[in-house]
Amino acid sequence: MSDRPTEGLPEDPPDAASENGGTFVALVDRLEAGSLSAEEQRRLADLLVAGPPELVMAATRHESYSGPLPHPDLLNRFDEPTRRAIVQMAVDEQMHAHRVRERGLEGAIEKDRRGQRYGVIIAVAGLGAAVAIAPFSAVAAGIIGTLDLFGMVALFVAPRILERARRSAETGPPA
Repeated sequence: MSDRPTEGLPEDPPDAASENGGTFVALVDRLEAGSLSAEEQRRLADLLVAGPPELVMAATRHESYSGPLPHPDLLNRFDEPTRRAIVQMAVDEQMHAHRVRERGLEGAIEKDRRGQRYGVIIAVAGLGAAVAIAPFSAVAAGIIGTLDLFGMVALFVAPRILERARRSAETGPPA
């Protein structure tokens, strides 16, 4: 048996949670603020030891932080020049990431434009060849023209169909 005083602590654990819950929360708040007197520390210790597990579990807190900068509490522990350097590193890193993403998008757009230009040149050349051959062989001209048109349709439509199929495979079948 502990030699700590248990005055004010009910003997029934559910009552301890209801009656001392407010006191417990108030003591924990004062503990976090750093203004807990020795008597209040003893009282909090008694509540933790003799109180019901629900009361103790309610006081458990988990804090998580993630980001390009350290937690503000940690950042404030550094001197001013170091804080400025850390913040500037985060700003520079973000600007770099944006530049890389922007250049990647510009490259993809330029690649698409280049492909469209070459596709138009090939389509016009194929239709020109079909027109040039037509006086000599209508069948050969028809085959060349048909292959040219089907090739262009496949070139522009097939990637979109494949992209749509890939997206639906990633997200699953529609409901």
